[in-house]
Amino acid sequence: MRRVDRVGIVEAHTACESLYDNDGIARSRTQADAVDYNETVSSESQKLICEREAVLGSNIRQFVCLTVAQREYLQQVAQENSRLIFEAGNRTQDPAQ
Repeated sequence: MRRVDRVGIVEAHTACESLYDNDGIARSRTQADAVDYNETVSSESQKLICEREAVLGSNIRQFVCLTVAQREYLQQVAQENSRLIFEAGNRTQDPAQ
């Protein structure tokens, strides 16, 4: 790959990253970044938890960081969605409803 092509790819990747909403939290690239960020916040709910997660359609794991509050919110939404799906399934199976 020519140098010009690599520079273009890096620029495009950087531009795409700016499209994501970061809620005022700097994007962490390493666990050390997350540790540094956690030292600057006083609220436990704002501390970052980072994990390497499998990305659908890729064999490359992605470093994903969310605050404790974001993780709790996503867990609540997932539980609510699961409950709604379960209830909808029960309504379609029960002729009395």
